[in-house]
Amino acid sequence: MYIGVSASQVVDMVNTFQGDFDWYGLPIINFKYYVSDPIELRLGMQFAVRTSSESATTEVENVTQKEQGYSGSNFTRFTPGIAYHFSRNNIIDVYGGAELPFGWDTQKTSSKWMDGRSTSYTGEFVIGAGLFMGFQVFIADLPFAIGLETGFSGLLRTGGNTKNTLVNEDGKQVYWTNPTRPGQYDKLSSITANWGADAAITFSYFFK
Repeated sequence: MYIGVSASQVVDMVNTFQGDFDWYGLPIINFKYYVSDPIELRLGMQFAVRTSSESATTEVENVTQKEQGYSGSNFTRFTPGIAYHFSRNNIIDVYGGAELPFGWDTQKTSSKWMDGRSTSYTGEFVIGAGLFMGFQVFIADLPFAIGLETGFSGLLRTGGNTKNTLVNEDGKQVYWTNPTRPGQYDKLSSITANWGADAAITFSYFFK
């Protein structure tokens, strides 16, 4: 099992401490199984959940109104992969491989007041492919290693549009929006792609 802290995660955390970015989540955790000396199967997992709620009370024309709000987001990633280890010694282990990351992101906000309520929901499915290379150095005779891993990957994102629902005394209204496409739509679909490189410092412990 190993935990890898990537360069982009470090940047996000530093920006959070400076008050410029709302970072959340944990370094990716990987489970590795050696089918043979050179062949390794791996599964990476990363999860993050954030929720918040608030309430406010106002008085308009001697009428007390209470409003409640909720927001929540979910980040889920699975990264199965395979690696080939080029060196067979127990000092420096050099390897390379491929991986297939996939997962989903969701965001939901809701508000409720005396005369109605509104909700917005954004769901996005993510799938991609990547290549990586790395090395690790074993510490003495201990089942512990420190390494460096770098890779390049691309991702396809489907969805990312927000479904808005408004219910008040005038009835129910449902429409779709997207921050890159101004306006309101009866139905909306989109696919986006992005790619990039990253590097991670890894800390591994090996179980017999």
